[in-house]
Amino acid sequence: MPDFLLEIGSEEIPAGFISGTSEYLVKEFTKRLTEEGVPFASVESDGTPRRSYIHITGLSGKQPDREEIIMGPPAAVAFDSEGRLTKAGEGFAKSKGLDFDTLKKESTEKGEYLSGVKKTKGVDTAELFETLVPAVIKGIPFKKSMKWGDGTFRYARPVHWFLALFGGKVIKFEIDGIKSGDFTMGHRIHFNTEFPVKDFADYMAVLEKARVIVSTEARKELVRKQVAEIEKQTGYVVDLDEGLLDTVAGLVEYPVSLMGEFEEKYLALPAEVLITSMKNHQKYFYVADKTGKLVNKFIGVSNTEPKDAAVVKAGYARVLRARLADAAFFWEKDKAYPLENHVEALKSVTYQEKLGTSYAKMERFRALAVYFAETFAPAAKADTDRAAYLCKADLLSSMVYEFPELQGIMGKTYSKLQGENETVATAIDEHYMPRFAGDALPSTEAGAFVSMADKLDTIVGCFAVDLIPTGNQDPYALRRNAIGILNIIRQRGLRADIRTLVEKSADILTGFIKFDKAKTVDAVNDFITQRFRQMLTTEGLAADCVDCAASISGDIITVEKAARALARYRETAEFASIAAGYKRINNILKKSGHTGTEYDASLFESDFERELAELIETKSAGINREVSEENFTEAMTQLLTFSGPVDRFFDNVMVMAKDEKVKENRLSLLNRLIGLFNRLGDLTKII
Repeated sequence: MPDFLLEIGSEEIPAGFISGTSEYLVKEFTKRLTEEGVPFASVESDGTPRRSYIHITGLSGKQPDREEIIMGPPAAVAFDSEGRLTKAGEGFAKSKGLDFDTLKKESTEKGEYLSGVKKTKGVDTAELFETLVPAVIKGIPFKKSMKWGDGTFRYARPVHWFLALFGGKVIKFEIDGIKSGDFTMGHRIHFNTEFPVKDFADYMAVLEKARVIVSTEARKELVRKQVAEIEKQTGYVVDLDEGLLDTVAGLVEYPVSLMGEFEEKYLALPAEVLITSMKNHQKYFYVADKTGKLVNKFIGVSNTEPKDAAVVKAGYARVLRARLADAAFFWEKDKAYPLENHVEALKSVTYQEKLGTSYAKMERFRALAVYFAETFAPAAKADTDRAAYLCKADLLSSMVYEFPELQGIMGKTYSKLQGENETVATAIDEHYMPRFAGDALPSTEAGAFVSMADKLDTIVGCFAVDLIPTGNQDPYALRRNAIGILNIIRQRGLRADIRTLVEKSADILTGFIKFDKAKTVDAVNDFITQRFRQMLTTEGLAADCVDCAASISGDIITVEKAARALARYRETAEFASIAAGYKRINNILKKSGHTGTEYDASLFESDFERELAELIETKSAGINREVSEENFTEAMTQLLTFSGPVDRFFDNVMVMAKDEKVKENRLSLLNRLIGLFNRLGDLTKII
C-alpha cells in the first residue's frame, strides 16, 4: 500500500517550535484522514530547525464510497396524504443530494420524519491530498508567525520548498507561489543544494549523505556520544542537562560537540552566575571536575564540522567572555551596595497597577508569612520576618537586572556576604520554590512560609481586582501558585483550613485596596480547593471520594486521609449499601424538614428500629473517636457494620407512619444516624 511523505523546508525556526509542529502534523493528518474515511497503518513526524516532515504508511489508494443517512422535515410536510413526496420533501432531497430511491418515513421519538441516504463516491487519495495538505500546512499554530514578500501565507519563518510524495508521485499544490515538488535540500553549509527524492527510504538516505540528521532523538544521542568521548579523554564531567539537550538538538541539523575554555579568573564568580551565562544565554553545557567543582571549560554544539575547530572554539569563548565580563562588573558593583538598601527603592517599582508597588506587596506577604510562622512554627518567626523583608531586594541589583533567572539566587548570595544567617539567606532563594512542576520545595520553615505567603497574596490580590484565569490564559501563574502552596502544605503536613488562610490574606489586603472581601474569599477558596481536587484525582483517587471527604474539613491533610479511606472501601457491597441508604435518608429528611435528633426508644414498634438505635449507641463513641484521631480507615470499618441494619430497617419499617409521634421519632433516629455518617463525608457525592 502506498505511503505519503511531506517535508516543509524553511529558514531555521526556533528550537521550541519543532516538537509542537510535529505533534500538530500527526494530530491533524490523523483527524482529517479519519474524517475522510481513509485508513492508514502508521504516522510519524519529526524535524530539524530547517525542516519538518510527516510520513504516513499503509494508505489506501482511494477513499471508500460512503453512505450517510440524512433526516429531513416531518413526514406530514414531506409526504402528501397518498404517501407521495410534496414539493417541500422533493426540494429537501435535492438540496441534500439524497438518492430518491432511499427516501422513506422514519419513526423517531419525536414522530415520523423524512429520511434518505446520501451516497458519496470516494475520490483518489492523491486527489484528496491536493486540498488536504495545504490546508493542514496553513493551519500550523505557531506561537509567533510571519509573512514575507507579497503573500498572505504565515509560517514561523520563510518557507522555501515543499516535498510532497504519495506512492512515489508528487502531490501537486501551491501556497503563495511555492510549488510542491519531489526534492529536498541538504545541510545549509555542507550540502546546500537540491536532492531528488523517490520515497521515504530514499529521503532518509539522501539526508544522511547530505549531513542532515532529521531525527531529534538521533541528534541528541549523537551529542551524548560525543560528550561521553570528551569526558573520557579529559577526565571532566559534563552536566548534560536534558532540557538544554532538547534545545541544542533543535538548533542544529548535524551536531558537533566542541570543548572550549574561558579565563580562570571568572571562576571567582558564583557558580550560579557561570552556569546561567553558559546554559541559559549561550546554550553551552558546563563542565566540572570529578569533585563537582566548576572548571573553566564548556561544551558548545556546532551545526557544522569545522575545518578549524580552534577558530570555532575561540568564537564561542569570545561571546561567553563578554557575558562573563559584564557579570564580573555587576558582581563587584552589587557587593559594594547593601542588599537592604534596595528594599526602600521597591516603593518606586509598580508590581501591578491596581495592587500597588512591589514594596506594598512585600509588606502584605511579610505580614502573612509572620502569621504562618506564628501559627505553625513560632521559633521560625524572626527568620521568616527577615527573609520576607529582604527577599525581593535583589530584583533591583545589577546582576538580576541583567540575568533575571538569578532572582532569589543572588539575594541568597548577597545576603550571606553581608552577614545574614544561613536560614534567612536560604529562605530568600527558596521563597520562589516551586518554580515549575516537579521543582524542589523549600527546605527551611522560613522559606516555606514566605513562599506560601507570596503566592497566596498574589492569588488573593489578583482575584480581588478581577485578574482571574480564564481558559489557557493565566498571566500571573495563579494555578501554579496554588499548586505550589498545596504542595508545601502537604509536604510539611501543615494543619490549616484553606479558607482561614485565604481570609487572613484578604484581611491584610483590605489595608491596601478596596474590594469585595466576601466574594474574593469564596472565589479563592474554591479556586485552591479545585486545584487540590485535581491533584488528588491525577494521583489516582476517585473524584467522588475527594468530593465526599471535602465536606469534612477545610484542612487538606484531613481531606486527603478521609478520601483515601473512602477509596479503599468504595467498591465493596457494604459501602454501596451504606451510600445508597445515606442518599435515601438524606432525601427523606430534606422532604420532611425534620431536624431533631432526640428519639424515644419506647416509641419503637419493631426490632429493626431497636437494632438500628442500639448500633448507633454502640458505635457512635468509637467512630467519633477514630474520626477525631483521623483513623479514617478504622472509622470506615465500623461504619460499614451499619449496612445490614440500615437495609433491614428500610425493608421493614415505614418511616412516614400515620402516627405523628412514631413518625417524628423515626425521623429523629435517622437524623442521629446521618449525623454519624457525616463524620466520614457527604456520601451523596459518591457516584
